[in-house]
Amino acid sequence: MDSSNLKNQEDIQRCVDGFSSTVKETWSIHSKTKRITKHSKEWWNDQCSACIDKYHESGDIGSWKALKAAVRNAKRTFFDQKIQEITSSNKRLWDLMNWVKKKNLPAIEAIYHEGQPCNNLEALWNALHSSYNSAENRAINTRFLDSIYQSDNIDWPPFTGQEFKDAIAKCSNASSPSPDHIT
Repeated sequence: MDSSNLKNQEDIQRCVDGFSSTVKETWSIHSKTKRITKHSKEWWNDQCSACIDKYHESGDIGSWKALKAAVRNAKRTFFDQKIQEITSSNKRLWDLMNWVKKKNLPAIEAIYHEGQPCNNLEALWNALHSSYNSAENRAINTRFLDSIYQSDNIDWPPFTGQEFKDAIAKCSNASSPSPDHIT
């Protein structure tokens, strides 16, 4: 395309249209339609495609083995190249971890008591016992609870046995009224 003699807007538009049609024709000639699916793999190459076509045509064990070998070689070549690229270009080996299935850390942390981790059952028992039973056999003054306002009793409208069962089915079986006036 000759772009040396562009004098006005029409000349520029003609040059751009010519460039656009050249790119479009080149794309149509040299592009391949690929069917990308959730099973598509980056490492798949032309040799794998040729082997799978041959296997589909013949269906014999020899072509199946050839396909398996082609897949193995394609994977090895692809991943060796990726590892080389990652380790030589940015020197961040942790970028390789994106290929590994991510593992969640355990949802627990070590229990510490008096600055020491509880690494065995006896240490854990002592930590929990001293923490939760430290008030055992100690007098507790609950008179301050008497000053807390308690609402008046409410008259309940009549209800059926089934309504009662439906209502208590939503309640916890692990709680009960206690001296804190919460019923």
